[in-house]
Amino acid sequence: MHSGDVALRLSSVVAVASFIVLAASIYEIDRREKSSSETVTANLTEIEQRVQILSDQIRILSHQYAGQIEANERELHSLTIQVQAVESRLNALEDELRVGRERRP
Repeated sequence: MHSGDVALRLSSVVAVASFIVLAASIYEIDRREKSSSETVTANLTEIEQRVQILSDQIRILSHQYAGQIEANERELHSLTIQVQAVESRLNALEDELRVGRERRP
């Protein structure tokens, strides 16, 4: 569960950093070349597409993380039931042992 959280956060950081680097590089190209408005529009369209791709990747990772949390919760519930059954059996055995000791002279 912890590694999923780390992966999601790392992916988010990488996505934001990638967007910043991309925007900075496009800005630098535009500044140097004094590009036309058509180039700026094309660059912004490319940025929007990349942002959409990164958003989709973050959404997918988020769903995977949520699914992993649900699976872990189900497993924890199952293990809790098993522990309760073992405790119940242990209590029954202790009761039987106590009764057996009380019957001995």
